[in-house]
Amino acid sequence: MAPGPDSPARRRATMIRGLVAGPLLALATGCEGHDRGAAPGGRDLGPARVALGASFVGGRAGSLRKLLHADLIVQPPEPDSALRGSAAADYLERLARASDLTRSELTPTALSREGGFVLERGTWFLEAGERTFRSRYTMRWRETPAGWTVVLWRWTLFR
Repeated sequence: MAPGPDSPARRRATMIRGLVAGPLLALATGCEGHDRGAAPGGRDLGPARVALGASFVGGRAGSLRKLLHADLIVQPPEPDSALRGSAAADYLERLARASDLTRSELTPTALSREGGFVLERGTWFLEAGERTFRSRYTMRWRETPAGWTVVLWRWTLFR
């Protein structure tokens, strides 16, 4: 005889199916999060993110400026202060040129569309010699005819 419609065995089986089916459905439909490179509703953001991170490796800052919006706001951790516009771009370029890194990678954990912008949160990984450092970052990207540009970049102390 099959368990009744409201029996403990049937409720347990329904709950187990829900625990398994829910995450599978979310992954299949993309509800679990966006692809790490894709920007919601826009062109692929991955190449711009990779180029931005790579501009800090070995002092290669040549392509950094084209990834930065004219109204850029940079909010580094203390003791440095927030900067805007060309002063912010100059600050990032000085950091990139002075870096002696073997790896600089921006790894997003969340992307969300905010009007004409994409808000990205993630972890910034740096390697120098045998040491690896990480920092949390928040970045706001703007899609322009020339491609994606950063309008806000905030990060925490590297640990």
